[in-house]
Amino acid sequence: MKVFAQQADTKTDTSFTLSYISIGLGSNMWTMQPMFRVRGSQFVYTLEEAWLFNESKKAKVDTVLIGNFRNSSIDSIINISKEIKGDSVYKMNTQVMSGGIINLYFSSNRRKLSFDLHNANDKTAQKIVDILNGYIPDRYEKLWISDIIAEISHR
Repeated sequence: MKVFAQQADTKTDTSFTLSYISIGLGSNMWTMQPMFRVRGSQFVYTLEEAWLFNESKKAKVDTVLIGNFRNSSIDSIINISKEIKGDSVYKMNTQVMSGGIINLYFSSNRRKLSFDLHNANDKTAQKIVDILNGYIPDRYEKLWISDIIAEISHR
């Protein structure tokens, strides 16, 4: 386990939660996938196996980083999310069998929003992931959103 410290803001939104979950498809199915979770002013970045085969033993979670999540990042995420009306975004590209699914969800006392992206791009989700990637040093795998334009989309 590696610790990555950042100075915490003095005023925090303790109701804020966020999860970024990557689920590999095709040849990516059995690989460790990045997961980023925020609760209040703390984040945890892990690598986890998203799939289990029958009664196979789940691989041990690899905790990559633990640190403080700034209130200014929470405010930025909530402000960015105002680009979207409603509380969910679903996009899918049916022509790609490999790649992955990205589930991105956040909730606070001010806003809730979820993204379900199956090998599909969303500009707002990408902006949020860019904020999260700011907490991950370059020596570690960054979070990603597919750059493929969705065939099926619901906002």
